[in-house]
Amino acid sequence: MYQVLVVDDEQMICMGVATVLMNANIGITEIFIANNGFEALDYIRLEKIDLIITDIQMDLMSGIELIETIFTENPMVPIIVLSAHGEFEYAQKALRFGVKEYIVKPVIPAELIRAVQSFLTERDTQQRSLTDTTFNQKFVFEEMASKRNHILSELVSEGIADDEVDEIFTYLGRRFDGPYYCMLVIELNFLNAGLFESEIRSFRDRSLLRYAALNVVEETLNRWDSLIFYSGSHSISVVLQFTQEEMDSPTRLNEQTMIAQLLHNNLSKFIRLRSIVGISHIQEGIPSWVALFKEANEAIRWSGVHIDHNVFYIGDFGKHEKLPSAGGIPFSKQIIDDNNSFILSAIQYIDDNYRQKGLKLQEIAGSICLSPNYLSYLFKKIVGMNLWDYVTKLRMEEAKRLLLTTDMRRYEISDEIGYESPEHFSKIFKKHFGVNPSEIKN
Repeated sequence: MYQVLVVDDEQMICMGVATVLMNANIGITEIFIANNGFEALDYIRLEKIDLIITDIQMDLMSGIELIETIFTENPMVPIIVLSAHGEFEYAQKALRFGVKEYIVKPVIPAELIRAVQSFLTERDTQQRSLTDTTFNQKFVFEEMASKRNHILSELVSEGIADDEVDEIFTYLGRRFDGPYYCMLVIELNFLNAGLFESEIRSFRDRSLLRYAALNVVEETLNRWDSLIFYSGSHSISVVLQFTQEEMDSPTRLNEQTMIAQLLHNNLSKFIRLRSIVGISHIQEGIPSWVALFKEANEAIRWSGVHIDHNVFYIGDFGKHEKLPSAGGIPFSKQIIDDNNSFILSAIQYIDDNYRQKGLKLQEIAGSICLSPNYLSYLFKKIVGMNLWDYVTKLRMEEAKRLLLTTDMRRYEISDEIGYESPEHFSKIFKKHFGVNPSEIKN
């Protein structure tokens, strides 16, 4: 049974889409309707949403901005775009941030039902079949690709001279212009892995699972210009390149960390392989790859401290006194104090800004110079509750106080605590307290 979120600032379109889908008999039990991006974010944070259908051109928050924020907070939710804007650039940017399909208005009901049913079914049935035939085909390919992996592994560990760049990449059959690069290293755990979740011991099974992991990584990154290769018997490395225009984007860091989270999630989902992903800074030029590779591996070592976390960005840990060592990191008082300090600062920022409409995770994380991914992890670990549950709690408690102590009307209170519409505020209030705002004084 599925829950779908429809986002459009035209109420008639929302109701039309909802009616078509509810009458389609495709297992949808509830459809939430948001009339702008702010309301959509509340639903995404408070409900289990299986699919999002959103317009692109909306007031208050554009569909692209909404999609980028969803990608930051929950990149696993499939998105379908409905829009009168058929221009290529809209579609390209939306697809890069996880949009599954771009349907131009006016929408044909049969086309909408087909797309929705396809994505909802995919969530339940998408699995990989690792047969002997598949193994044999991929094993031959690995032999063919061994020289390529050897060259790239040496390049990131030993370096490259400027006058060698063109020759080597011509040999590899790739052109990498950058000029800015980031490195991701994925450490694979072969314990209790694969379709049968057993320990992978034989050379043959390790080779099969390693190649299956490479295939998952390649498919996950098909929307990004990347270079993917083995960098060890238990690791895969990814080089991401960025243009100057992409470097100027405010979502750049969010994109790196969410790509890493997608990789981790897909490896677990498709081949039941646990992994840890380390992320470097971004630097200019191919000769920087050695430093980036070292940083990504250094980031992974912080899993020795945070054993229940999976994605580590090196920039989150440069504030500690001691950098990771190959032998792991003792859980020192310094690390505990640093983490508590970050979260106290985040709480202070939230306390000061929770009334802001459209408050975003990346804004909170940026205020304390942490990645959104790491902030979300630390907040729940230290505070004991989800960050957005904390924001909602503050808003609801303030709304309750205003209802009990002032003569403010519902729409005034809604606006005061950061909600765009009083109707939406009332829905959240009832979900939180179990009663409508009008009943709170009774």
